[in-house]
Amino acid sequence: MEQEIVKREPQAAPAPAGDGPVLIGAVETESTQRISTGIAEVDRVLGGGMVPNGYFLLGGDPGIGKSTLLLQIAAFVSRTGPVLYITAEESAGQTRIRAERLGALPEGLYVMAEGNIQTIESVIMGRPWQLVVVDSLQTAYDAEIESAPGSVGQVRGIAARLMRVAKAQCPIFIVGHVNKEGSMRPAA
Repeated sequence: MEQEIVKREPQAAPAPAGDGPVLIGAVETESTQRISTGIAEVDRVLGGGMVPNGYFLLGGDPGIGKSTLLLQIAAFVSRTGPVLYITAEESAGQTRIRAERLGALPEGLYVMAEGNIQTIESVIMGRPWQLVVVDSLQTAYDAEIESAPGSVGQVRGIAARLMRVAKAQCPIFIVGHVNKEGSMRPAA
């Protein structure tokens, strides 16, 4: 046996997506009309409202009112166009009961009880929505990922897909549950 050293030819780095790096001062911007949530404090936190094609995560402990807050926002935004509230945790009936309690049954607010990301993505892309809410990140699932809903792989995969859909379609709010340590928790 003899030792042989193989020299590899340097490979070119893959081309960056788009035009590559640009000085930030050279980036052209468009004047963007923000979308009000109807709740002044939420608009303030978002820098004046939702950015079109924005992607927002509302996280917090279970039972603190994340779904109720987003249902109120969905009802307000639905005055200007159709809004889709996707619930992977509750039935459509349970969501309607909460909406009735809030006095939030506007004509433009649609509800869908679904957890499969392929179906969710298809419905979102199938029509122009003013806003989409996905409740929750930990209970949605991707049938192509071989792990349980709420697992790290599922949460990452679902979040990445929804972010791409938001950039292509409309603003999306997702609900995330937080545990006592302050991190995202797996579904129960």
